[in-house]
Amino acid sequence: PAAAGSALHGTLAPKLRELEMEELYYSVELPLCRVLADMETAGFLVDRDALADFGAALQKTTDRVEQAIYDAAGETFNINSPKQLGYILFEKLQLPHGKKTKNGWSTDAETLEKLRDIPLVEDILQYRACQKLNSTYVEGLLKVIGEDGRIHTRFNQTEARTGRLSSDNPNLQNIPIRTEMGSKLRAYFVAKPGCVLVDADYSQIELRILAHITGDEAMQQAFLSGADIHRATAAKIYHIPESDV
Repeated sequence: PAAAGSALHGTLAPKLRELEMEELYYSVELPLCRVLADMETAGFLVDRDALADFGAALQKTTDRVEQAIYDAAGETFNINSPKQLGYILFEKLQLPHGKKTKNGWSTDAETLEKLRDIPLVEDILQYRACQKLNSTYVEGLLKVIGEDGRIHTRFNQTEARTGRLSSDNPNLQNIPIRTEMGSKLRAYFVAKPGCVLVDADYSQIELRILAHITGDEAMQQAFLSGADIHRATAAKIYHIPESDV
């Protein structure tokens, strides 16, 4: 601590004064260190048993869909192999295909999404989704639940360029929510008895700060009038009415 303090006053303090960032450092960033340390120490309570049950249900669905894929293909193959999957879909079954790489036909998400109305392809997409949820999230989270029943992530205060926090070991800021199945994961993060979880979010906070710092009247007016800032920006860039965006 003494060495760190010496280093601060020796190199960082003059730089902070030069850049007029002393208030930011001492009033915002340093106090935030304590808050983040408390958050990391507290951790996030997880319903381990319910999460494990969800994983078992995902595995059962994966197994069922896997067999349906084999039945539709008329043979067993490695569904996780783009080369083998490409052969089944685009050569054996002659489905409409996209680009071909040096390793065979592309079977990326964009390609398969275009064929989603075909039951076999729908099953393949569901297989991938269930497998990823189970391996990356369910199994991954179960491994890092501490003896106290909580997950203790690490918050990175100075990594994201915009000043936002990031999270790792594990990353608790990328728990899925866009799909119905993925959003179920969030139900297994719980409050301890007698407490409640509160969800709060700033609305377009970075753009609001940008409007304030730059003094841009168009941006400020968009926020003050409740307009869609992205629609307003696009209209300005392309010189078209907002109704045409």
